[in-house]
Amino acid sequence: MKPALEQISPIYKFKSFQFLKLEVEAFPHLWHYHPEIELTYIQNGRGIRYVGDRIEAFQEGDLVLLGENLPHTWATQGKQNTPLQCGIIFQFPLSLFENFPEMSHLANFLKNADKGFHFPNPSQEIIQMITNFENLGPSHQLLSLFDLIIRLEKEEKTSISNSPNYSLNHLHKENSRINRIKGYLHENFDQKIELSHIAQMVPMSPTYFSAWFKKSTGHTLITYVNKLRVEQACRWILSTDWDIAEIAYKVGFHQVAHFNRVFKNEKNMAPTTFREKHPKKP
Repeated sequence: MKPALEQISPIYKFKSFQFLKLEVEAFPHLWHYHPEIELTYIQNGRGIRYVGDRIEAFQEGDLVLLGENLPHTWATQGKQNTPLQCGIIFQFPLSLFENFPEMSHLANFLKNADKGFHFPNPSQEIIQMITNFENLGPSHQLLSLFDLIIRLEKEEKTSISNSPNYSLNHLHKENSRINRIKGYLHENFDQKIELSHIAQMVPMSPTYFSAWFKKSTGHTLITYVNKLRVEQACRWILSTDWDIAEIAYKVGFHQVAHFNRVFKNEKNMAPTTFREKHPKKP
């Protein structure tokens, strides 16, 4: 899918950065990118996070920093704990930090977020800074943003996307048809997915579609679908008492043995081991 270019820049006539508390019934699948750095904290909501070529489940407490022009979206999926999903979002140009020599190390940190950083265990101080941000005045918000990035630089973090850096030329050339395909797969991954049927949606020949889809997403069609299935399976493994076999069928696998192989390939452990190693989540 072609990630849409999100226009944020005009706000800089009046502000140094964009702050948004987004409260919606569901986060839509809107694959997009922008030249601004983005920090996103999920206060309420569960679903699938897409960043570059990575597909992962997210839930409350998800904290991610994205570099310039990195395609992404958070899409609500499955049972939710609250009627409204809430994301707290900061967007700002890299130049905000490059303009200060004293912050050159932070500018380098933000440049290194070109594949995205996930913070698995952010401190309570950082969470409080994020959730209380809207209560600050404009000047204190700017200072708080600086402080927030200083703290994040020192936090435990993992890279998200495995893909090479996205060039603007590549992003502009991607066709919006891939957005339709990815949206369809997000909603129907648990159904039987046939290459010929998906290719007809574009339309393309199955052979051409396969090459085009892999170039656009970094994955073959079946690998992409299996990643979606495994992420949903993980959520059910951690939040229900359903048998592994039942979960396998619910996410679209027809053979438990096949599900176990795919799951182990994705998570480096069997589904039963995954359940044993992770506490149950409501």
